[in-house]
Amino acid sequence: MENSLIEQFDKARYNMNKWLTIGWAVWDGSYILKDLIINRLIILVLVFIGLIGWILFSIHLIKLLRLSKKINANHKLKEALTNEMIRFNSYKSFCIGFWTFLVTIVCFLVVSVFYDLSALLVCRITLYLGVLSFFTAWLIYNRK
Repeated sequence: MENSLIEQFDKARYNMNKWLTIGWAVWDGSYILKDLIINRLIILVLVFIGLIGWILFSIHLIKLLRLSKKINANHKLKEALTNEMIRFNSYKSFCIGFWTFLVTIVCFLVVSVFYDLSALLVCRITLYLGVLSFFTAWLIYNRK
């Protein structure tokens, strides 16, 4: 019974993180594209798509927080679902996200020598790519 509960929670956590990643990609990606496009109809469509991504992200973030609360309440579940491998994979994912931040910043520094870039756009793209790479790496390392 305990093993099936652990497997069930682990699978639920993975699925929530998968939908959290998709929600982030759609929400923030459409938010960035919205500022680059001039056509009002396309902007309206992007806002609607971004709203769907935000709803998806928010719902699964709340579900993930509730699941984490249930896991932390049970000592055996907490031990089984936050073992060394999960922590190690989280650290590796963080490193990938961090290096993505640094590489993106360096790329923008090189491009800024030739073109004028909006600081706000550079910050949004850097944040988007760093967070998305962290989420994606976590999904790859903790594949089920």
